[in-house]
Amino acid sequence: MALIEIKGVDFAYNGRPVLAGVDLSIEQGEFLALVGPNGGGKTTLLKLMLGLVAPQKGTVRVFGLPPVKARARIGYLPQHAPVDPGFPVSALEVVLMGLMGAGSGLGLWRRGQKRAALAALDKLEAGDLAGRSFGRLSGGQRQRVLIARSLVAGPELLLLDEPTAAVDPRGGVDLMNILAGLQPQVTVVLVTHDLGFVSPAVSRVACINQSLSIHPTQVINGSLISELYGAPVRLVRHDHDLEHGGAHE
Repeated sequence: MALIEIKGVDFAYNGRPVLAGVDLSIEQGEFLALVGPNGGGKTTLLKLMLGLVAPQKGTVRVFGLPPVKARARIGYLPQHAPVDPGFPVSALEVVLMGLMGAGSGLGLWRRGQKRAALAALDKLEAGDLAGRSFGRLSGGQRQRVLIARSLVAGPELLLLDEPTAAVDPRGGVDLMNILAGLQPQVTVVLVTHDLGFVSPAVSRVACINQSLSIHPTQVINGSLISELYGAPVRLVRHDHDLEHGGAHE
């Protein structure tokens, strides 16, 4: 049985079609990227997987269950994470927020919960940030802390909406490699608008613009993406040459 099974899904906001006839099957341990234009349905598809919205037609199952019943096994990073950078809180305390409901609140966490939060930061290679003010971190550092928050409860599925949006190219590549290292224990589904971060770490790419098509990573090229976006798109690959000041188209 697939970890996520989406069959014949239609979805519309106030009568405006967003998704039409979407079929998608995701196996345990996959690293899937969702790409497509703004308004194409990427974030909506993640919300369907979480059960935050329901399809008007078709079915969505996660771990063989309706998404609402599977949420305890899912980690989620929304596009705009609800943590005010001006709030006086440490990076470790932000990660501990991922355990809300399992403790008594900030400052009253059990020792084992703090160990779990530190371990989550270590997985994101951000253990040195634990005691630092969240508001003083760079955009890339904040993203690592927020992803650690989504990992701290030990999810089997990680849904990430634009995790590289506030990250420079080198940091984005590093982050993608770290996420790939979570497999096969954690299945990763990632929304991105930056095609340069669709790296070899990604097993398949789901191109979505109301309808959905699946492609192996190696066939994602300029002509395919231009067809998806409806306009010419320059595809840049961020790779190790960044260390020498270069990039490849």
